[in-house]
Amino acid sequence: GCGHNMLGAGCTGAAFALKAMMQADGVAGTIRVLGCASEEAQGAKVYFVRDGYLDDVDAAIAWHPAPLAATGAIRTAASNAFRVMFYGRTAHAGNSPWDGRSALKAAELFGHGVAMMREHILPTARLHYIYENAGVAPNIVPDFAQVWMTVRDENRPNVEAMTVWLREIAEGAALMTQTRAEFDLYYGMHDLVPNTPMIELSHKHLMATPLEWTDEEQAFARACQSAMDVPEAGLATQVMPILPTITAGASTDVGDISWKVPVGIFGWPTLPLGISLHTWPVTACGGMSIGDKASLATARIMAGMGYDVMTDPALLAAAKADMAARLAGKVYVSPIPLEQKGPRGLPVYLHKSPGDDQLVPGD
Repeated sequence: GCGHNMLGAGCTGAAFALKAMMQADGVAGTIRVLGCASEEAQGAKVYFVRDGYLDDVDAAIAWHPAPLAATGAIRTAASNAFRVMFYGRTAHAGNSPWDGRSALKAAELFGHGVAMMREHILPTARLHYIYENAGVAPNIVPDFAQVWMTVRDENRPNVEAMTVWLREIAEGAALMTQTRAEFDLYYGMHDLVPNTPMIELSHKHLMATPLEWTDEEQAFARACQSAMDVPEAGLATQVMPILPTITAGASTDVGDISWKVPVGIFGWPTLPLGISLHTWPVTACGGMSIGDKASLATARIMAGMGYDVMTDPALLAAAKADMAARLAGKVYVSPIPLEQKGPRGLPVYLHKSPGDDQLVPGD
């Protein structure tokens, strides 16, 4: 994991600090902190946007663990997530394999079809998947197999076009093996829309925040780098210049928020230079004083940004104008169906029965 517990600590700390500043100076306004679990898998922010939780919000501020202290015109990728289930017919693989129809063979053909597709997709596209179910034993023809896949590209139209193609590959794999395919598209995200006034605001507060590490923290970082076989450069010690437009391969559900309100987002060091996200050194550094410092520093940065947005009408107007210009009339359409009430695979408890204190399962 990325040590995302630091995100909550930084955001909550920022809210308390901003509230104190507003009370001290008599500034009117509303601060809203939304708990937003699972930024990449089935992120809450996409549901929040779809269900109107951002309709009365003027601007949003966010941060992400990173090896650098940086902000800029970074565009994260749009994405879709889906599962393909193949249903066949079981049989004894030794005595009577002709009686069976292998769901595993269909899943393998689907993966082969994806490999053939890769030559003809854009350089910005990403296709990655795993086999979640591939049978029970080798002497039994598998009657069920399941593939979990994520599709990414720089915008929603590209992602949706690839998803149509992948659905056709699944259907073709099923036809070739006389099995049946089910395609469950359960989640998606939008690309992140940069915002120049919010980028400049973020950078101003990054530059005003100390970035200092102890010898012990730098030694720990270098030990992590040594274990991961990357240069032992330690932790970043300077804020980067504002980054130009960059299309990233990764995704975040902050992207959906950026289609509704201006977003100021930045990265702050919580992991050593050269270390990939989603690896154990990220969690290790986040669980010690390196992560504690990040929580405090990001709270300070976000509180300062929030105060400026609250007290500078021209800044907020410029941020909204920048967002409108970048979207150029494009309308947000949620990638999650309205009938889907929450993430798949979780024991969701959403409400109480009338007159009853017992929680009951939600939809």
